[in-house]
Amino acid sequence: MPQRSKWLSAAAIGFLLAWFAKVPSAPADPAQVAPSKESGGEVVAEDDDANPEMQGLFATAIPLLPLAMDQEAWSSPEQRIAIGSGLDQLAQASAALGQHAVTRDLGFRNLSDSLAEDIERTRNHYAEGAFEESRASMVEIANTCAACHSRLSGRSDTRRPPLPDGLLEGLSLHEQSQVWVATRRFDKAMAVWEAALADEMQAPGQLDIEGYLLDYMTIGLRVLQEPARVRSTFAGFSQRPDMPIYLQRHLARWAIALDAIEAEQPPADPLVRARELAGARGVPQPDLLGREQTVYDLAASSLLLGFIDDNRASPEELSEAYYLLGVVEARSVDSYWLPQAESHLEAAIRLAPGSASAASAYALLEEYVVVGFGGADGDALPDAAFGKLQELEVLIEKSRAPGSPPGAGPPAD
Repeated sequence: MPQRSKWLSAAAIGFLLAWFAKVPSAPADPAQVAPSKESGGEVVAEDDDANPEMQGLFATAIPLLPLAMDQEAWSSPEQRIAIGSGLDQLAQASAALGQHAVTRDLGFRNLSDSLAEDIERTRNHYAEGAFEESRASMVEIANTCAACHSRLSGRSDTRRPPLPDGLLEGLSLHEQSQVWVATRRFDKAMAVWEAALADEMQAPGQLDIEGYLLDYMTIGLRVLQEPARVRSTFAGFSQRPDMPIYLQRHLARWAIALDAIEAEQPPADPLVRARELAGARGVPQPDLLGREQTVYDLAASSLLLGFIDDNRASPEELSEAYYLLGVVEARSVDSYWLPQAESHLEAAIRLAPGSASAASAYALLEEYVVVGFGGADGDALPDAAFGKLQELEVLIEKSRAPGSPPGAGPPAD
């Protein structure tokens, strides 16, 4: 799995503050959002950043983030009252967002809960005088927002004013792409990645290790849904003379998969099609699973996240959707900034604990957590992780009909 930093740099955070401070007030009614050429003339509903709860959250974070970038300022006695008060207000804004999240799908609620936990941890560390821990936790809060922006299909947010020329000159390509995704300027992020892939000074293998290719596919396929653009970019990238053999093979197989995805029509049943794509059925079969499956996994995750966001399916169907999301996440789709395989698999269990999907989700979750903590016998598991596994196992057992094998379903009514 490619590795990349999960942290926004100090420079990127500073840029975000200047950018978000200029965001105009959102219309109160989604119907007031003007049709645009980019949306094909159709009215596009507000994104999550446009709701009052999200705006309130960021407004309270704006005064705190610059202080968190300065170690001396964050621990200064002169700032103690202001920072403490700001963190209290941030917690209140997070609670308001949590109330809004109740109306959304479980995945969105999990992200909202994660944000609330980050904020509470920041407050506690600061109150205890653990300034470095609270400072790091404060920066981490911004990453959860970015995770939300890569979940669903969408268009670039062009409501914010244009940027002055040269404003991003001090940022690396990686930091620039982070900024653009966090501000929902997906077109700009794509351009940054495309420039990096064409830059002969950037080694192809290093770009892969740092996650540029996966990030580019995630936004290009799952958010913008432009497989032709991704295929064209990779075709040019594959011609570089310094291309490693392993990556050349991946690119060739991804090209076949991108052709297949481009030919896809909106499915009558997104869950059925996502199940097929996750198993590479009904499409050209990759030679190897794993990273060879990445394109199909991203296409499947796009269908699954949209299916879940619709929020009208039965608990059993939603359980399967979350299980499949956990599968593709753990296998080849490391979510942008915030890995979510564990939360997807846990959601599959809690939604329908007596279902076959829940049993499969538990088996994968147990392996994912135990191996992740480096202890095959579970001895290395923290108490919280071990306790959660036990809780979920009991939940499944209680939902199973007496005498039935695992995954046989709940007792009949």
